[in-house]
Amino acid sequence: MLEVAQLSLFLSGRRLLHEIGFSARPGQITAIIGPNGSGKTTLLRALTGEVPALPLPGLRLSLNGHGIARTKPRILAQFRAVLAQSTQVAFPYTAAEIVRLGLDAGSGGAAPDLIDRLLAEVDLPGAGGRPYHQFSGGEQARVQLARVLAQARQPVTPEGPGWLFLDEPVASLDIGHQLMVMRIARSFADAGGGVVMVLHDLNLTAMVADQVLLMHAGRLLAQGRVDQVLTDALLGQAFGCPIRVGRAPASGPWILPQSAA
Repeated sequence: MLEVAQLSLFLSGRRLLHEIGFSARPGQITAIIGPNGSGKTTLLRALTGEVPALPLPGLRLSLNGHGIARTKPRILAQFRAVLAQSTQVAFPYTAAEIVRLGLDAGSGGAAPDLIDRLLAEVDLPGAGGRPYHQFSGGEQARVQLARVLAQARQPVTPEGPGWLFLDEPVASLDIGHQLMVMRIARSFADAGGGVVMVLHDLNLTAMVADQVLLMHAGRLLAQGRVDQVLTDALLGQAFGCPIRVGRAPASGPWILPQSAA
């Protein structure tokens, strides 16, 4: 389990997170949503130990029983993989070499054809030999996703459940590949792993999330199931505009970009 309590964070003299507390369970997808500047990416970076939390009384930040701040990255890498919002690659790697970085970070051996299979899984079959810088932005994002999947290739590991931390994994993707990423995340969770991801698309959130964290001004405005958090009142308060959540008998909620006035 991911356990978070009294999580606060200062950067450059500004308080960016205010006493965040929640838990995320394996077998579920936890989606972090909210307006620009609300603290979504900062929260994800704190959850992965990339930026240090304030050592306030009552602070708890642990994953599979490991204190994130006190555990060496190579230990965490055995059951946790992180997809950043953007990744800069300075050297002329091929797609296969990028994916292999995930294998180096993870634990155990790998099947000889694993890299090819992972690239095919993200709809880049046979692309392993292509230079990374020749890919489009969306294709590069999918190569990075394959790298993350190479690292966290087992939803359940000897160290406990595997975890995916994904920061806006569909930001540069077309609708078909957005749905592909959602299927991959759902499959990983259904197999016993945990997924925590930042999303801007509220409809994708409604489609896949088991738990929603709604951020506003560095605070956790609401948390709970989709039907508890994706409401007219809470979304309107968070995003500062009228929002109306529709509901269809055969599906969950859906949100249209139109005035609710």
